[in-house]
Amino acid sequence: MKKNLLLFFLIVPLTNFVFSQTPCIASYKINNGGGNCPDLNGASATGTITLSFDGQIDPLSIPTIISVTDISDLLVQQLLTDINFGYGTVLNNGDVIYCYYAGPNRQNNLQGRNQLFRFLISYNGTPCGEQGALPVSFRAFTVLRSSSVVDLKWTTATESNNLGFEIQRLIGNGSWQTISFVATQAAQGNSASDLTYTFTDLNQTKGISQYRIKQIDIDKRSRYSEIRAVRGEGQKGKTIVYPNPSNDGKVNVVFEDKDVSRNVSLTDVNGRVVKQWKNVLSNTLQIENLLTGFYTLRIINSETGEQIVEKIVVKNR
Repeated sequence: MKKNLLLFFLIVPLTNFVFSQTPCIASYKINNGGGNCPDLNGASATGTITLSFDGQIDPLSIPTIISVTDISDLLVQQLLTDINFGYGTVLNNGDVIYCYYAGPNRQNNLQGRNQLFRFLISYNGTPCGEQGALPVSFRAFTVLRSSSVVDLKWTTATESNNLGFEIQRLIGNGSWQTISFVATQAAQGNSASDLTYTFTDLNQTKGISQYRIKQIDIDKRSRYSEIRAVRGEGQKGKTIVYPNPSNDGKVNVVFEDKDVSRNVSLTDVNGRVVKQWKNVLSNTLQIENLLTGFYTLRIINSETGEQIVEKIVVKNR
């Protein structure tokens, strides 16, 4: 997954090994919770960002993150403000982990946004560029249950250097599993027109199932789609919050089977808004970092004004 960073070449000897260039970003992972991160100006960390690179990082020249841009909508890209990034630490596998601090009220909690991002990094204070265009631009991704099967459908607007797609599924509180692979329809992995893919999964579980697409480049680098969820076979189409009570400060919300935009807010027992989301189009939402207590989740249909209220209990161990 060539990210087309504007590279500045650097040669640094270290224990008889030569780092010949500044590596490009290959992929990233965002986690909420910065328990091992130091406070910054009296504020605790919101989470961590782990960057993987297409070459070995020189521990004496670790890149810094300058900015992050939300590129979920390629036509309306948004530079996120009020985010500070700590210094990177090289992990044993060669990845680099950074603490991030989302500013007042954590308005730009990256994991909470559940979007796609582009990072601007620099080596030794000199900006070296940013990730290039996404190798695959998803136009749509839907997951629908029909009796004992689940139908997945996704459409790509463009593809570049694409090998294909892994279908991954998570049932209940289990772990993600790869259940199939769908090869690209694009000639030599490249396409500038819409391509539509489908996959049918035999899924008779009675509980919630989540799905995501892992897009893989010809050079085997990868990136994940957004997550979609479906109810279990026979489950009614109401809003589902699970686990509830929560024992780790995390809850998942599966909205009613209505393809609409929603405004969602979470208030504590004192009526204080602790989290809110505008124009949620996905049928799922993950809420993290909740403290022990009682919460009210209010879901408003943006088109009709219809409201749904759910109660959440958190019992952190």
